[in-house]
Amino acid sequence: MKKILRVDMESLQYKLEDISSHYANLGGRGLTSQIISEEVPPAADPLGPENKLIFAAGILAGTSVPNNGRLSVGAKSPLTNSIKEANSGGTAAQKLARLGIQAVVVEGMAKELTSLKIDRNGVTFLPAANSKGLGNYRLIRELKGEFGDNIAIISIGPAGEMKLRASSVAVTTPDFHIRMASRGGLGAAMGSKNLKAVVIDDQRAAAVEIKDRAKLKESAAALSKGIFVHPLTGLMKELGTASLVNIIGDALGCLATKNYSLGRFEGAEKISGEYIAELMKKRPDAKSEHRCMSGCILNCSNIFTDEEGEMIVSGLEFETIGLMGSNCMIDDIDIIAHMNRLCNDVGVDTMDTGGAIAVTMDAGLLAWGDGEGALSLVKEIGKQTDRGVMIGNGCKFTGERLGVGRIPHVKGQCLAAYDPRGLKGTGTTYATSTMGADHTCGNALPSPANPEYNPTAPTGQGPVSRFLQTYFAAIDSLGLCLFASLPALDIPELQGHLVSSVSAIQGKPLDEDYLTKLGTSVLQAEKKFNDAVGFTRKDDRLPKFFLEEPLPPSGNVFDVPEDEIDSVYEF
Repeated sequence: MKKILRVDMESLQYKLEDISSHYANLGGRGLTSQIISEEVPPAADPLGPENKLIFAAGILAGTSVPNNGRLSVGAKSPLTNSIKEANSGGTAAQKLARLGIQAVVVEGMAKELTSLKIDRNGVTFLPAANSKGLGNYRLIRELKGEFGDNIAIISIGPAGEMKLRASSVAVTTPDFHIRMASRGGLGAAMGSKNLKAVVIDDQRAAAVEIKDRAKLKESAAALSKGIFVHPLTGLMKELGTASLVNIIGDALGCLATKNYSLGRFEGAEKISGEYIAELMKKRPDAKSEHRCMSGCILNCSNIFTDEEGEMIVSGLEFETIGLMGSNCMIDDIDIIAHMNRLCNDVGVDTMDTGGAIAVTMDAGLLAWGDGEGALSLVKEIGKQTDRGVMIGNGCKFTGERLGVGRIPHVKGQCLAAYDPRGLKGTGTTYATSTMGADHTCGNALPSPANPEYNPTAPTGQGPVSRFLQTYFAAIDSLGLCLFASLPALDIPELQGHLVSSVSAIQGKPLDEDYLTKLGTSVLQAEKKFNDAVGFTRKDDRLPKFFLEEPLPPSGNVFDVPEDEIDSVYEF
């Protein structure tokens, strides 16, 4: 039976316990949210001892199901004050699963900076005073040198130690590149525990228990085949998520540009997936295909190098390009990549940081398109200057500090790079998500498989957002990569293979509407917690400028009726 590992940072003690009935057959986001809802007082200070930080493997983790290794990180958010789950690729979830651990629940606050080592023998508490102030890149090199190549590392940089509200949690890939559980300030929650890093070593661990291996083999193979033949897979392999720059900008006119005042960016071609792919062909040791976790069949990440072949960052993704590029009117992809690296190293969310930089430009602190100035500003986070601390606390904090009227956030979290005036289903998700403006909770993009859906229509967006939020809550609970789950929206029989895979792992029959029931239960737990915190329907709204300012070039405004927005969470 899988266990929950509880770690008390105050006493430096730990215990393994059987999963209770409250948490039975849950994983990933479903488990982090249920634990928070059940165990964290709604009035708890997100940076106080009553908050809990959870690392949870998905239900599918460590099995032969493709793209199964997402790690969910959960807590009450220091950024939004709401319930929060952010997830990341890497090897941590699969290694926890092989150790028989479904979740690590970190409680209390250590007196000194401490790291953890988790292996088949239990937990070792490691004094981490010598790691204080280290960036993630150096920290990971040192831990790898000390503990070897067969580990996964979860860590924070200086921003997490400083408890900045936009700080993030780093997770290592199989080849020790960095992926981030970026959103919601969960690096600050980790820093508040005085927890610098978690090292996970699954050497000599038993394989994940599978009740029906033959059934899982058949279901996983069918799922892999369906994902592999879907057109999205080829696009992801060729261009990665940066392929969205031209799609969202040129095709849809919804690319976040100049602090969400425009829908298209004149310099988009210089930061597009097509441009990046051609550039990487010319640069030594650059890779346009890279997998962030074992068992990935998409390879949608990349390794972006400079002209000499030195790695700048892996991977360079659409949201970073959108928020730090077009949203700031910066068309230099190398500058964006260097900002990305700095954010990974210090440990802050590139999205909220990019949103904050655009707000500083709106305030006249920097000129629009000043890439060197933006890069210098990001460097100030690690130097702990007033301006660095300001942007390290995110878009909302920065806007309020500078007195800017146009702050693109919901519940304190910056929007993603999709403007909601042209993608109104996504805008409805931004408004209503339990976690603030989070596109991964339900991004409603037009699809050839659903030609009747009109993303610019003012009505009909509530049901679309609700369906997608339910679906992706389930996907996050399975620990499946979001991009691997998209083909199943176009090919419904793939959802059946997903359900069959879970059935094979758990050894029990599951209803065909299993994913809907799972996703609904997750959303209900999250909504219950937020209601107890004090969130109301008034918090489920976009900033007024999206409702009042037409978006060039389309002239759209966000005009989804409030009663339709409010209907999303009427269970």
